Amino acid sequence: MLTVGEASGLIAAAVMLVQYALPAILVVILIKYVGTENNAVTWSVVNRIISNTLWPHLLRADAVSIRRVPWPTNILGCVSTIAAALLVLSSVLAPLGLGEMVMPSKPDLVEFEYVKDPGPWGRVTMPRPAFKFSRLCESGRTINCPGQYQGVDFNETSPGMLQSVETDSTSTVNLTIPRNITTMFTSATSDRGNTVSGLFDIQYRRWKITRWGVYDKGQPYVGGASRHIESLIAQEGILLKEGLIVDMRESPGIGFRNHTVPMGLEYGGTWSEDITWIEPVTQCADTNLSIELRTNDNVNDLSANRTFFIVDRGAFLDLNDTALESPPWNDNQTLDLFGRAYKAARMHNVIVASALNISLPLIPPTTTVSRFMVKETAAGTAFFGPDFETIALGGLSDIVDPTEEVSGPSPDNSSVPTGNMSRPERPHYSDGVVKLVALNFSAITQICRGFYEVSDVELDTRANNITYPAVNCGTVLGAPVQSSQDNLTASGYSGVETYQKNLYVCASGVRASIKTVDFRYNGTGGRFSNLNVLTISDKKYANEASKPLWAAEHSFDKRMHFEPLWGLVDNSYENITDGFYALRAEKLWLPTSPFMTINFGETEGYDALAAVSGFGRRLSNLYGGISLGQRDYSGKFEYTLFERFQRVSHNQTVASQIPSLILNDGLAAGLVGTKTSISSRMVQWPASLAVDNTARGFPQVRVMTYRRVITYDIRFAIPGFVVLALLLFALVYALAICLFSHHSIISTMKHMYNQTGPGRLATNLLRPGQGDAKEPSRDWVNGYGRTVLSFGHIGPSEKEYYCAIVGKEGVHEADVHNALLAETTGERNDTPTR
Repeated sequence: MLTVGEASGLIAAAVMLVQYALPAILVVILIKYVGTENNAVTWSVVNRIISNTLWPHLLRADAVSIRRVPWPTNILGCVSTIAAALLVLSSVLAPLGLGEMVMPSKPDLVEFEYVKDPGPWGRVTMPRPAFKFSRLCESGRTINCPGQYQGVDFNETSPGMLQSVETDSTSTVNLTIPRNITTMFTSATSDRGNTVSGLFDIQYRRWKITRWGVYDKGQPYVGGASRHIESLIAQEGILLKEGLIVDMRESPGIGFRNHTVPMGLEYGGTWSEDITWIEPVTQCADTNLSIELRTNDNVNDLSANRTFFIVDRGAFLDLNDTALESPPWNDNQTLDLFGRAYKAARMHNVIVASALNISLPLIPPTTTVSRFMVKETAAGTAFFGPDFETIALGGLSDIVDPTEEVSGPSPDNSSVPTGNMSRPERPHYSDGVVKLVALNFSAITQICRGFYEVSDVELDTRANNITYPAVNCGTVLGAPVQSSQDNLTASGYSGVETYQKNLYVCASGVRASIKTVDFRYNGTGGRFSNLNVLTISDKKYANEASKPLWAAEHSFDKRMHFEPLWGLVDNSYENITDGFYALRAEKLWLPTSPFMTINFGETEGYDALAAVSGFGRRLSNLYGGISLGQRDYSGKFEYTLFERFQRVSHNQTVASQIPSLILNDGLAAGLVGTKTSISSRMVQWPASLAVDNTARGFPQVRVMTYRRVITYDIRFAIPGFVVLALLLFALVYALAICLFSHHSIISTMKHMYNQTGPGRLATNLLRPGQGDAKEPSRDWVNGYGRTVLSFGHIGPSEKEYYCAIVGKEGVHEADVHNALLAETTGERNDTPTR
């Protein structure tokens, strides 16, 4: 398809062609009908017409000769010809530089409207219920949320039996969030035009209604009821779904936004919004252990012999039983996920060494031990199985069943001592810091999560606190590093296939922040598909005071028994200590809760506070937990999913993406943002799940609208600039001549042009001395200009002159000569002059 510039160039070329071709063609017609006899004026006009065409150049006429011509005339003639050629070239090329683009102009205040996701995410998302936000804090023998005790206790009526007990007829468990907490967690996000989501702007995508007599006197309340929609992991990009911005690239995350788009923009526009962003973050440490599967096809039947191996890649180097010791983690909001994963990986390898009967430390120069063959009966853990060409996430556990026999190192490594390790008990370090000792995999997990004490019941004895971030730890067994069929040709297939999968120990957390998201909307109609995200970047802050203020609930010195509230608050809460602590920071690691360990595989809480329960519960189930039929992420049933995991299974850096992508995928399915950029109604107590349904409105943000503009590529104007430079130079030169010349250049030019005209030149030569050479054109036209001249051979003899006076307009031929002669000499001559 032609552009505007190309079309203009073609038109200009056509115009130039006509401009030069048409006069040349008309000259052919003129020569046909002009004849050989005309008056002197006509011959001058004919000469002008021919001179203004290409014919003098095509015929190589005298007028274009450069021989015997003075150099000033030659130079100026050549310059004139070159300038004419450049003018033709520039006339054609100059329009080719024209173009049109849709470009941003000035920011405008534009009306926005809500658009619904027409895809499955929009259909699955339920309308917001007309219920209040509810909060449940039941954990163990505690049933009431902080500040909401209204006469209901959980008592142990018999050993192991807990029952709610009401102290009087008015007793109830009040699920309403108190007014002061509602005010607190809406203080930083409820002003008009604020696009940052707070505690009450994040909800469950799907919900259900339930009730229990002890809660709000049996009144119904709403809880989460998530369903899997579709896997987004294979879609490596920024996706827009109902109520969310989902980033499924290397650093996954979700932003909460109920999508609105600008109205009435012919070419769309761009704008930026600050969005609350939740980012699953994982760091993995390579255990330097791999699981290898070797299969050998049996040619006699359809079976295959399978052999498992444990491959050491340096897992036990510089390792001894002191690696099982660790002080409690004190990294707080400077969370060192890699440090935790690395420490857990070393602890893991010590216990694996014991299971494999490897004595530590290794005796130099031994750095690795030979691979161990594992019997089929011993391959009963999550690391082995029939679906080996998949990935697996799980808790820290034995690689093999320790009750089964495992073949030891090969003879070439017989110098490696074997035997179970022993370690003395040391409860404290020399500086008095508590020493945590991991005697089993459960203890390793507890230490990695940040427990202050380790026990056999996985009980986190810490208090709720903003300095205790939620961390979960587990293992990732990546996809096969080697292809299962190294040679896919029939001639090269040997029937032997080898798989090898690396084992990583990973630590994961969830981080909240504010991101600046750049949007672009293409088109005019309110279409969800026309909305795109250009970039996602960390919000920039001018100074420390401009950074967001986060608050999180604490339980003082008591063991945590509830999921803590957290969120953005305004500056008036900076020094709060009554039930909450505040932290000014760009990002916040979400605080931990008792449900990181005490859960039954649920992915959402029993109440409506999705921002409180939705993240921690999914994190707690990331590395296993009790399966309740959740989405399968092994890649067994979806090869595109497996293919992406296979690309990030090669080392500990990229393998960290696997847990984060899985967690991000689950969070996107379970949660939805309800705040739009045009929300006009503030959250008031009691906070309602029914959101502001403003369909249209003006946001605070201004849109950089796009408009169609004409552009030009200056390179196509170069010939024109050359012609312009020649014009300016010639103009200055000519003006200088006119200013400093003693004679009138215009008068001289007029006389020169008249005298060199063929009509006047012929009459002057044929009638020498007759008439005034400087006679004005008007007088000459009425006088000698009427002389009829014949150009061409006028007789059969070649000696005949080429030009002759044959008459005068209005006079008989016989009297022409005498009439002309009488005008000059007073004599008559009957013989024509030739």
